Amino acid sequence: MQFDLTDLRLFVLAADEGSLTRAAERQHLSLAAASARIKALEA
Repeated sequence: MQFDLTDLRLFVLAADEGSLTRAAERQHLSLAAASARIKALEA
């Protein structure tokens, strides 16, 4: 599995915010892109 710190930061932001949508907005990502990154972390 390969990921970078941006993926981990997104995961932590989603946990802190309680919302993947808000975490994606803070990272300037679309919800679809953020969801794909989280899904890749889970794999």
